[in-house]
Amino acid sequence: MGERAELVGVYGRIQVSTASTQRFNLTNMAFLLGTLAIALAGTPWYVVTRGLGWPEALTFCALWLAVGISVTAGYHRLFAHKSYQAVWPVRLFFLVFGAGALEDAIVDWAADHRVHHSHVDHDRDPYNIQKGFWWAHIGWIFVRYEPHPDTVVRDLLGDPLVRWQRRWYKVLAVAVAAGIPLAVGIATGRVLGCLLIGGVLRVVASHHTTFFINSFCHLIGRQPYSRGHSARDSAVMAVLAFGEGYHNYHHSFPFDYRNGIRGWQFDPAKWTIYALSRLGLARDLRRASDTAILKARIEVQFEAAQEKMERAIGEVRASCEARLHDAYRALQSALRELTALQRRPAAAAGHPGEPPEARLGLVHGTLEQALREWQKTLRQMNRLVAGASAPG
Repeated sequence: MGERAELVGVYGRIQVSTASTQRFNLTNMAFLLGTLAIALAGTPWYVVTRGLGWPEALTFCALWLAVGISVTAGYHRLFAHKSYQAVWPVRLFFLVFGAGALEDAIVDWAADHRVHHSHVDHDRDPYNIQKGFWWAHIGWIFVRYEPHPDTVVRDLLGDPLVRWQRRWYKVLAVAVAAGIPLAVGIATGRVLGCLLIGGVLRVVASHHTTFFINSFCHLIGRQPYSRGHSARDSAVMAVLAFGEGYHNYHHSFPFDYRNGIRGWQFDPAKWTIYALSRLGLARDLRRASDTAILKARIEVQFEAAQEKMERAIGEVRASCEARLHDAYRALQSALRELTALQRRPAAAAGHPGEPPEARLGLVHGTLEQALREWQKTLRQMNRLVAGASAPG
């Protein structure tokens, strides 16, 4: 059975198995590889010989959207991270169509995901990218592990709908993934096409776009918020995976209901959650403060700038280092003052005789000036380092 170990992470004290012996899960292997082979071979054959009709296309698109949003806005951000609250009809929708992803019941999906966040890039991470791309992408699913105990998801098991989904998961999964395409096919006379494209191909597409977050988004992309873990931001994967591609941000601020925090960043799950809140169907949307996000970005920029300085020598390096540290200290001081001011009660925010709003305005002005100086320093440093390291 292997040795058990006690882990402490962002979701509290949990117990997981550290069994070193691994057995292949032949059911998972046969299903994942079989559906992939059928989709890759069967879809081109069907389209060439039978043509692509509206029933197949509509079934694929409708289920792709319903299941995708249910996994990202539901399984991931609502249940696994508790980044907002939703009324029971919304939770029910996410649980039913989330089952159609064929990625397990929410209690098991969330348990794996929470342990991943608590131990990212370490041995206890179920889809640890340090074991290679294919392991993180799909290999970990081929291995049979002892299930995580219910203590990992004790909060979720307090929801009767979650317990209901756990009990009826297999029925729900088959009903959504195969039953809906079959019903559409019978109604339109396109049974084979709906089962192949709206069923098998859709399942494969849902699987691998989710799996790409575990693999590609821990290997390829930018790290603007933290370099302390392997997660990366990818705009391409955000489009393919309903906004989940901004993975460096997510691992840095996992409690935030958003992944793409900029207005222009593609994040349908974020938009869905916000729309639900405006309709009164969701509440308590959690988000990281602008100050915390800015602080994280500055730390990454400072670390990268220090690495660049190592390429400079002599007076250039000394000059760059002094300017960089001065600008960094000024910016950190302004951020600390703003954070402290935001945490104080409104009545104590200002100095005697000074309105709180005036004090806050002064601090924001100081921060803006420090930011301008920081950006100017980075640009100057880049030019100096580039010039010093240029040949001849």
